[in-house]
Amino acid sequence: MPTISTASASTLQQISLIEKRAHPLLICDVDEVLLQFIPHLERFMADNGISFKETAYRLKANMVYTQSGEKLSDDACMAVIHDFFESEVGRQEAVPHAAEQLERLSKLCDIVILTNLPGTHNKPARENLLKSLGMGYPLVTNDGPKGGAVAALCAERAHHPVIFIDDSPTNILSVGKSTPHVQLVHFIADPRFYATSSDLPNVALKSNCWKETGDFIENLLVAAVK
Repeated sequence: MPTISTASASTLQQISLIEKRAHPLLICDVDEVLLQFIPHLERFMADNGISFKETAYRLKANMVYTQSGEKLSDDACMAVIHDFFESEVGRQEAVPHAAEQLERLSKLCDIVILTNLPGTHNKPARENLLKSLGMGYPLVTNDGPKGGAVAALCAERAHHPVIFIDDSPTNILSVGKSTPHVQLVHFIADPRFYATSSDLPNVALKSNCWKETGDFIENLLVAAVK
């Protein structure tokens, strides 16, 4: 089971700088949740002669060289993703209604953005972009499954609701194991990849619409204080 100790030292250091309050908390991913990811990645891949084999919600084992149909190795897929962030991290577009819904929810809870972001120097570019799009909340970069990081963020918020939003099944399952009391929201903005994603256990809401998600979280938070 993931615990606080499974988070990296860098992630824990970033979390230590965030004020801990006896207050509800929303922990939110970035790619395919706050920022468009799949459409940007597909354009980047196309410029490099690569495409997705199918609209299955996975990145490894789903990239092929467009002309030959040859599958990229896992290492080659990860290199494409790394190169994508190096090139595009400051250019991604916002998911519709994400900023307005976070602003609405910020009146009811603290918000922390938790993102797996390749490249040690890409955090400032991501922070600046999110701020310019009206989402300038504390940002923590993580590496690997997010269960340990979420456990650390929850450590001093006993008896207060915590909601975690992510597109990755790995992260949803990891957080479900590390902190079973956290409400899980599985959010995938791209409608094609949303439609092919599997239903995950213990997920309170699966969505690709921020208006629906905002309503759902607001209802959770309001109910918690009654």
